[in-house]
This record gives sequence, structure tokens and C-alpha cells, in this order.
Amino acid sequence: MKEIFSGRVGKEFKGFTLIELLVVLAIIGLISSFIFVTLGSARERGRDGRRLQDVNQIIKALQLYWSDNGKYPKHTCPCEKGWEASDINPEQFMEYLIPYLSKIPLDPINRRVNNYKFFGPRPENYFYAYQSYEAFPSYCPEINKPFVVIGISNLESYVSADLPENGMPLPLEINLPRAICGDPGPDGICTVEEYEANQCRDWSQIFDYSLMLIE
Repeated sequence: MKEIFSGRVGKEFKGFTLIELLVVLAIIGLISSFIFVTLGSARERGRDGRRLQDVNQIIKALQLYWSDNGKYPKHTCPCEKGWEASDINPEQFMEYLIPYLSKIPLDPINRRVNNYKFFGPRPENYFYAYQSYEAFPSYCPEINKPFVVIGISNLESYVSADLPENGMPLPLEINLPRAICGDPGPDGICTVEEYEANQCRDWSQIFDYSLMLIE
């Protein structure tokens, strides 16, 4: 009679202990977290790259508009505190640039949440904005011509979510374009109080990116 094969060859198989399983699961969790964070950061950088490209296209279209009309366009509404914003009515955002752009760029996320504050941190709030100004002899005495400002509310990979501090502009070490005028004093920081006193204006209080075009 043939001997029945028992299924055992050499040493007896030994399973994982509970501690070994927990260690393996912890390592898998750490690797998954690292991959998730890396992919999330890559997506944020990608969206920021598109935002900067979008605004560059808008600026070129504004310059073409100025070349044809001798002035920059007036902002249209609905508005947020005078700002034409891409998330309020996307179909009407900067529609006067249609002759120069096949499609008006919108923020990749293009939304704001209910706790949005005009001066201060702006996490989860993503939109482009545009406003035209007449010459301001008060807090912009050095600018004696009409000008416009284009802004990006939120750059995810360039500025941390807790900036700027309430009432303050972005720290100067954050090297992004910012529209600024007036005299903020020896400290170089334009607070909301100084703005309200017609002393200065720093648009990085409300935008991570802001650029001024002067007629």
C-alpha cells in the first residue's frame, strides 16, 4: 500500500504572529500615506501651474484690449465687494475678453465656502478676480492714472492655508507677484487699519497672486 502524502516537506510551515502582522500593516499604512500625500501635492502643483498660465493668458488678453481701446475694460457684475469673480457667475466672468480668448479661463476648482473672509486666510476658496480702478490720490498717490488688478484667490502649493494672518498681507518672503501702492511706513507692512486710513494698499491681503496694470 502506498503511503499517503501528508503535504509536509522539510520544516513545518509557521504562520505570522500577531505582532508581525501588525508591523506589516503599519508599514503598508505608512507607504500608502506617503503615496497619498505625494499624489495630493502633485495635484496641487498641477492646479497652481494651470492657475498661473490662466492669469498669464488673461493679462495678455487685457493688453490686447488696451491696445484696441486705449483703456482697460470696466469690471462687470455680479461682484464681491466690487470684484468681478470667476465663481459668482462663470459665464459672465470677463466676457468682454471673448474677442481675444476662445474661452475665458476659470479656476480649476472655482468655488468659495461660506466662511470666506475678505481679509485673512482663505482655505477652500478658489477663484480669479478682476477690478478696474480710477486714479487714487488717497492711498495710491504715486499712481495718477486708471489701473486694474487681476488676482488669484488661492495658490495651494505656494501659500500655506493659514496665511495671510487676519488683516495683514502675505509675508514678504513669499515671492509671488503682488499689487501694492502707497506708503506702509518703515516696517513695510500695510495693515487693514493703514489701508482704511488711506495710507497704503496691499492686494496680497485678499489674493495669493495679484498684478496691477496701469493705463
